[in-house]
Amino acid sequence: MNKYFTYIWVVAKNTFSTRKKLFAQMINHLVFLIFVFYLYKNVYLLSPNVSLKIPLTNTIWSMAMYYVIFWLGFRLLHNVFQNDVKTGNIEVYLTKPMGYITQKLLTVIGEGLLPFTFALITSIIVPYLLVGWPVVNTNPIIFIISVVLIFVLSQILNAFIFILCGLTSFWLEDSNPVYLVVSKFIMIFGNSWVPVAFFPLGLRVFAEYSPFGAVNSIAFAMYPNFMDRYLFWVGINLFWIIVLGVFTYFVSTQAFKKLSVNGS
Repeated sequence: MNKYFTYIWVVAKNTFSTRKKLFAQMINHLVFLIFVFYLYKNVYLLSPNVSLKIPLTNTIWSMAMYYVIFWLGFRLLHNVFQNDVKTGNIEVYLTKPMGYITQKLLTVIGEGLLPFTFALITSIIVPYLLVGWPVVNTNPIIFIISVVLIFVLSQILNAFIFILCGLTSFWLEDSNPVYLVVSKFIMIFGNSWVPVAFFPLGLRVFAEYSPFGAVNSIAFAMYPNFMDRYLFWVGINLFWIIVLGVFTYFVSTQAFKKLSVNGS
């Protein structure tokens, strides 16, 4: 386990050399947070009844947390797999002692660690200054611990989803169509464009029970009733982690077998 953390840290230190890019990314994130605040402030002014579904404070925090996870870069996994398949570099990586999927996953985490850290800090400070702390119905320490756990579970699920997207390139070569469909579903049902609390009942239920919503449980964690449904969110994440984990094992086994047969 220590070698994995060391690998991530080495990759993360290398990304620090691109400080200008990191600064530009954080300015972009800051502008987005401010834009979201003024957008939804006006939405709530024009339609006061929406506050009965979710307070403005929690909406801002939910949107802020949703976009934090972008900076971990799991969405890039499909492109990494695709490029390695197209260029043939994957055969070189398969000869290395560390498993191919593990190596690529750790590399993506390392490259996204600093942007994620700075985005998280920004997404805590800015919403606090604009609207204060989110409305929660439990002890703040218990809430924070619960949020950290649900974040870890949802990002394990996130990794499996985009690993599967990347593995399709072994058959399709171009995994972009699969990625686009999956990413759009995640954006729609994961609090990206509109908080799921605003959805009609049917769509809201689908969002909450599907992996497309569960993967963004960190955004749902900002809802006032999150702790009342905490076991549900833990359960739904664990369910999809098991299902997609098994599916990933099966698909990756077939993918590497296909590569071996074609290369022989």
